[in-house]
Amino acid sequence: MKIFWLILFLSFAVNARELYQPGLPSRCLAMGGVCISQVKGAQALYINPAALNKVEGFDFIIAQVKAGISKDTLDFAEQFSGSTFSASDINNLYGKTLMADLDARSAIVMPNFGFGVYSNNYTTMKFNDPTFPTFNMNFISDYGYAVGGALKLNDSSALGATFRHVKRWGGNQDINVSSLTGSSSSDLADNNFQDHGVGHALDLAYMTTFNSNPWKPTVALVWRDVGVTKFNMTSGNQDPPRQLDNLTLGVSVEQDLPLIKLYHGLEYDFITESTEDPAKKIHLGTELSFGPIDLRAGINQGYVTYGVGLDLWFFEIEAASYATELGTYAGQERSDRYNVSITLELDFDQSFKVLGANGKKRRLMQRR
Repeated sequence: MKIFWLILFLSFAVNARELYQPGLPSRCLAMGGVCISQVKGAQALYINPAALNKVEGFDFIIAQVKAGISKDTLDFAEQFSGSTFSASDINNLYGKTLMADLDARSAIVMPNFGFGVYSNNYTTMKFNDPTFPTFNMNFISDYGYAVGGALKLNDSSALGATFRHVKRWGGNQDINVSSLTGSSSSDLADNNFQDHGVGHALDLAYMTTFNSNPWKPTVALVWRDVGVTKFNMTSGNQDPPRQLDNLTLGVSVEQDLPLIKLYHGLEYDFITESTEDPAKKIHLGTELSFGPIDLRAGINQGYVTYGVGLDLWFFEIEAASYATELGTYAGQERSDRYNVSITLELDFDQSFKVLGANGKKRRLMQRR
């Protein structure tokens, strides 16, 4: 656990920007990053608020915790000597891309409305050439609350919006490598990151489902952090970094077979980022659901992903193995990662009766 918390406080610059989407559930990561057109229950508040129009009854995420780590981080953890950096630990970092994230959220939703609180923490670490004694350090931690709603346009279409009040801690610093020796994660955070700020974000969404078609195609368009989310400094020396917007188009179909349900989806994200390689924006995913078990697979930026989910009424555990692109174009610099989440969730019908084990399937149904 010490190495996990250590990585959460450190991030080192890379030559190209990773197209990172904060807060994606493990289910989505296992399906190649596909999310917006087949979002489940209370997750709609954070992923696609237009899907709040499909919620029946009440869905309550009591708590959800998601943790992720990269393969390089696991390799480094095996060699890490203690709670503070040593000279040999620093030497083992060169040439590796370390990543860790830790997210938590809670939410309650009903037809066309939802409220939730969340925290997103994500960081990567990559040292430059050892001949240069400095590294760039970036640390970001967000927490806040979200209020969302959906407006029904007709029997198959809806608009949605989520307003988020966010407090951000973090920034970017150039630090001498020698200062790491003998330092702990808390020392580095306290000594180098003083900037805190508050921002207000808006997510907009549209979704339509063609129920007359046996495949029930769904088309969704979600625009997160509309117009870029800026943070006004509350303490420190400057405003924390802005959160860039992400416009995503998603299409999916579903099949109902005896005892089995299948979902297939495609997404194209960061549409407004014209300088990024289009191959880095493409995501494909599929899910096979039978009883309490979900099997998932996909393609994320050209890399294979897979995972599994186990839904035991109010307790759900999900795991994903995936890879993401850190380079300028797809296939240049691969980063293998693993993710797991635990969710405590309750479903109620409109009379506030707790649903049984079949509640999972009910959350996937469209409101009639």
